[in-house]
Amino acid sequence: MRRREQLFLLLYTLFNIIANKFIWVYSDETYYWMWSKRLDFSYFDHPPMVAYMIKLSTLFGDNPLFLRLSAPLLVAGSAYFLYLLAKKMFDEKTAIYTFYIFVSSIIIIAASTIISPDIPLMFFTTLLLYSGYVYIFEEKKKYALLVGFAAGAMLLSKYTGILIIFALVLYLLIYKRELFKDKYLYFAILIAIVVFSPVLYWNYQHDFISFTFQLHHGVAKEKVFQARELWKFVSPQLILFHPFYLLPLLYFIIRDKTRFEKKKSYLLLPFLFTLLFFIYNSAFKHANAQWAAPAYLSATVLLGYYMAKGNYKKLLTAALLLSSVIFITIKTPLGDQNFKAVKQLFSRLGQIDRFKKDIENLHLDVGKYDYILIDGYHGSEVAYFFKKYKNVLVLNDARFSNYNIWRNKDLNISLENPLKTIPSLGKCLYVGKKPEHIKELETLFHNKKEIALLKKKVSFRKLRYYFVEFKN
Repeated sequence: MRRREQLFLLLYTLFNIIANKFIWVYSDETYYWMWSKRLDFSYFDHPPMVAYMIKLSTLFGDNPLFLRLSAPLLVAGSAYFLYLLAKKMFDEKTAIYTFYIFVSSIIIIAASTIISPDIPLMFFTTLLLYSGYVYIFEEKKKYALLVGFAAGAMLLSKYTGILIIFALVLYLLIYKRELFKDKYLYFAILIAIVVFSPVLYWNYQHDFISFTFQLHHGVAKEKVFQARELWKFVSPQLILFHPFYLLPLLYFIIRDKTRFEKKKSYLLLPFLFTLLFFIYNSAFKHANAQWAAPAYLSATVLLGYYMAKGNYKKLLTAALLLSSVIFITIKTPLGDQNFKAVKQLFSRLGQIDRFKKDIENLHLDVGKYDYILIDGYHGSEVAYFFKKYKNVLVLNDARFSNYNIWRNKDLNISLENPLKTIPSLGKCLYVGKKPEHIKELETLFHNKKEIALLKKKVSFRKLRYYFVEFKN
């Protein structure tokens, strides 16, 4: 990598690390923080890699900077390996275009901000694409071992990594069938299975509950066409990669008569296979737009090739300028203070933190309570706010999450909702947003004492938090 790109990447990463400290924490992040405090081989919602990353980074503290530290670092690592991949496949000019396309992608700006399973998934996907290319095209057999590790770590990050593996297997079947006779390929498969084995073991212990959930979560049982859901998934794709990237890439691919040449297909298959899989499934069931993020990694190199070949400097410059505006708007107080859309976006983050002074004025002694009761996994923001990760329970009829598994393991409380009985829990404090959950808790406890109701309007959202004491 050239010094200019090295310096840019260093400054880009440092700015992200520092800026993340001042951005409100999202409730998903606090849920994964709870995972990191209760390390396991896997979890109900996802494999454990994100928890391991947070555990390592929060050895230095639990504030947002350390909570998210692995996100900008993994993004930087992804940028580095994509640069190397583009240079090996094509040339330095393609690598430079690839680098700037990647760091200016909207999904990458978001990825460098919030920690989630998608971030390690993208890093290990990039590592897999790089090591896979060296193994397949340069015939450096020992790189197969890195392929196996990257594939296993990718699956240890998020189950959807299997789509990239399917795409690469399809590539081998079409272009490199002779590799199925190579013993190193089977070493790679064995290493991948070993790396992924903690998830297999955890699912075996829990009746494969996580695999079943994710299958039904992402794939519809009944194929009933839903045009609205399809549009809700497809339309954000035009923005997520970049408004100036996806359509030009598709145009370049269609116009390219050699698009199925071996090298290009190595990039084209993971892109199209992953993206089309989610587009197809979104026609029958809701799919989150960011699920397609891994598709844009190989797409970035492919677009870098086309733009470098056609010398599309003006297009890249325009994209970088737009991304710079978005980056500054999201990463600095300018956006939250001056743009309604950004205020609305940020209103989803750090909701309980907006009540910090109000909560301090309540003079609550959280330590005197035997348990903290929250609404559901999104209620993890309450646990993170009080920095309390032990004796946090979800007892209401919320979406099944790892809290159901923890309560069953710790207190032998039923996994299933709604609950009819609970053991003696002593004095508990409910902190949440939903009055219907308070009514549910009233049926489980003998005594109830209302402490406070805090209200505040943030952007268009009317936030409220109930503080209620329960005893049994």
